[in-house]
Amino acid sequence: MSFDLRQLRAFEAVARYGGFSRASEEVGLTQPTLSTHIRNLETSLGVRLFDRGSRSVNLTPTGTLLVDYARKILALYEESLEAVEAFKGHIKGSIQVDASTVPGEYLLPRWLVDFHHRYPEVEVTLTVNDSATVLGRVENGDIAVGVTGSRGTHPALESSLLCEDSIVLVTAAGFLHGDAAGILDPVELTDIPLIKREAGSGTQLALENALWQHRIDPESLNWAATLGSTRAVTEGVLAGLGGAFLSLSTVAREIADGTLVEIPVREIDIKRGLYVVRHRQRTLSPVASCFLDELLRTGSDLGVCRGFPTDS
Repeated sequence: MSFDLRQLRAFEAVARYGGFSRASEEVGLTQPTLSTHIRNLETSLGVRLFDRGSRSVNLTPTGTLLVDYARKILALYEESLEAVEAFKGHIKGSIQVDASTVPGEYLLPRWLVDFHHRYPEVEVTLTVNDSATVLGRVENGDIAVGVTGSRGTHPALESSLLCEDSIVLVTAAGFLHGDAAGILDPVELTDIPLIKREAGSGTQLALENALWQHRIDPESLNWAATLGSTRAVTEGVLAGLGGAFLSLSTVAREIADGTLVEIPVREIDIKRGLYVVRHRQRTLSPVASCFLDELLRTGSDLGVCRGFPTDS
């Protein structure tokens, strides 16, 4: 009984895509060759790995068992190559990173420019999720590194401060009139239509914590809508749907060009950290370790999230 990495790659790709067409494109093999690898793997193991229908390919129970091991073997293979290259002083490989909306859409893409110049042979795949999802994926071992607006409470998670973020109330220019356009008292927030982020958002959680500190029930506010991303909230504010509490780093350009206006709220100064999160008990690959070190080094130089140094 034996198998090789080509067979495992073929098997894992077919399992992931649920068919041979897209899997063959990813592994760079023709469909007949891909089918041959799968058939040889099944013959060697003496089991059927897929149930093949006229329009679908589904894992058998044995296939479901094997696919988790296949992914671990393939990941260890890639990690071993990275380790050898790192030992030679050559950082090369790939890393999957999850980030919540603010760092994922507004900070990390700019920072990656500088990182790519330093490490051109490292491929970074960046996925944006809400903070709760990012923390859960790090905790489950789906990803090695996450960047999020919440520290996380699970004891297996290690959170390192990347930089400090400010959350401010903004409205479209001209949305508020008279005294309402100046400094607001916290109780006056109930008079303004507001847009909030979805449950699981680090921005929303920071806002709600600040409101509770002033004995304001977040549910007592006049919520006009709940939107699922910072960009969607910003567009809603620009369209006049309502005001919103947003990270200053995400709306700095709109405030600068006058399309959005920052409205100070008396005694409410919302600061929160953005954190780099990893699993305490999982060993990082050389590429992941390099990525983590470079990100934390840049964040410590930055201090406040106004954009990474490559913006200047």
